[in-house]
Amino acid sequence: MTIRAIDCHMHFFGEAARYPFAPRRSYTVPPATIEDYRKAIRGTDIARLVIVQPSLYGTDNRCTLDALEELGDTARGVAVIDPEATGDTELATMHERGIRGVRLNLHSVRTGAPSIETILPAMDRALAGSTWHIQVFCAPETLAAIIPLQDRLHRPLVLDHFGLVDPLQPDPHIESLKQLVDGGAWVKLSGSYRISTGPDGPGVADLARRVHAMAPDRMVWASDWPHTPKHDGGLYSGTEPLPFQKIDTAGLYHAMETWFPDMGTRRAILQDNPCRLYDWAD
Repeated sequence: MTIRAIDCHMHFFGEAARYPFAPRRSYTVPPATIEDYRKAIRGTDIARLVIVQPSLYGTDNRCTLDALEELGDTARGVAVIDPEATGDTELATMHERGIRGVRLNLHSVRTGAPSIETILPAMDRALAGSTWHIQVFCAPETLAAIIPLQDRLHRPLVLDHFGLVDPLQPDPHIESLKQLVDGGAWVKLSGSYRISTGPDGPGVADLARRVHAMAPDRMVWASDWPHTPKHDGGLYSGTEPLPFQKIDTAGLYHAMETWFPDMGTRRAILQDNPCRLYDWAD
C-alpha cells in the first residue's frame, strides 16, 4: 500500500520587502521558501501540502496565494480574511487559486483579538456561499466556548494542533475537544512540540490515539513547518528576525509510524481524509 501523504498545515514566508509583515504580530522571521520546505521533508512520503496563512501577514494573503500558483494542484491553501470586508467575488477568486478554508487565529496574537463568540459566527456568515471550512487555533480553555456555537454554524470546524490539549493533563479540555468532534469537527494531529517536547514526548502518542479514536475519518496530520518561534502572544516590538525552532520535520512525519503502526490507519490520516477535506480527487 502506497501513500501520497498530504501535509495539512505549513507556512511560507517571503522577503519582507515583497511581503510586508502586519503591524500587529507576535514575531518576525526570515524567509522560508519552497526549496527550504522540500529539503525539510526529504525522506518522507509527503507529495502534497496545505499552505496556511501565518498570523504575521494578517489578511494579506499574497505570499500564500503566490506559493499556490507556483505549486499548482499539489497544494491547497487556508486564508485569513476580514469577514466584514470580504465578499462572494473575493471568495470565488481565492477558491480558483486553491484556497479551501479560512483560519481564525486567537492564539498567536492574543492582544486585542475578538472573542470567539463574535468572530466565529461572523466568519460563518461570510462563508455562506462557499464550501470552505473554518480552522480555529485557540487556547484549550476556549474550546468549551465554541461548543454552544457549533450547532449554529453552516461550515465545518477544523481544530489546530490537538486543540493544544496538554497530553499529561488533558482534562477537562479533552472532553471539550470530544464534544466538538462529536459535533462534526476535524482535528489536526500536529504541532506536538507545542504541547510537549516533540512527537515522542510524554503522553503524546497516547493523546494522538485517544483523539484519533474520537472520529478516525476526521483526523489529518501536519508538520507545522517551518516551526515559528516561541512567543507569549503579545505584540512584537523588535525589528530583527527571530530564528525558527530547530525541529526535525521529517521526524515528525515518521512519528506517525509509532503512533499508528497500521498502514491503513496512516493512509487514512495522511491521504484519504485530507483529500476529502481539501478537495483532492484521491
